[in-house]
Amino acid sequence: MAKPRRKSATAPLRWTHANTLIKGLMADRRYNTALLIGAGIYFGLRIGDILQLRWDQIQSDQFVVKEGKTGKERMVDVHGNFLKLARRVGGQLKISADYPGLVFVHQRSDGNREKSISVTAANKRIRNAFATYGIDSQNASSHTLRKTFGRRIYENNGQSEHALILLSHIFGHRDIGVTRRYIGLTQETISSAYLSL
Repeated sequence: MAKPRRKSATAPLRWTHANTLIKGLMADRRYNTALLIGAGIYFGLRIGDILQLRWDQIQSDQFVVKEGKTGKERMVDVHGNFLKLARRVGGQLKISADYPGLVFVHQRSDGNREKSISVTAANKRIRNAFATYGIDSQNASSHTLRKTFGRRIYENNGQSEHALILLSHIFGHRDIGVTRRYIGLTQETISSAYLSL
């Protein structure tokens, strides 16, 4: 009988590392991957929802997304830094701000522009980008980006219980204990306990 496959935990990136990665991707004209990383860290959406984003959504001040997992609608405000990135990429690729096409499609000339890339393909792009630019991350994937978003919100809101409640609501977690584990706080607390002896 085969052993059950164990899930590997992911960890958030430092915000500066995530932004350095985006800058490197832009400099190397890997625009679509830069947008993928940016959408992950600025929106905090699940990868399935990110892959359904359209150009007209990401080049506006806010948009509504229907979450695939929950079926709930969520309003997403687009951060100014991401908006600059999206408009810059749109300009480079000559895509107008009102174009309703999908953002994350196959980049090959013969690729299907009516269908987004798969979650597997998105995670492969993320892993390749991390490896290419020397970003060290435990089990790099789309969860790394979502956790980076969560960690940034937590830190920018004074590392407070209020920030955890807010994130719990954004992520759709049943309680802040799940959120605490999700962004890596529980493991840090345990590690600190060992080191405090």
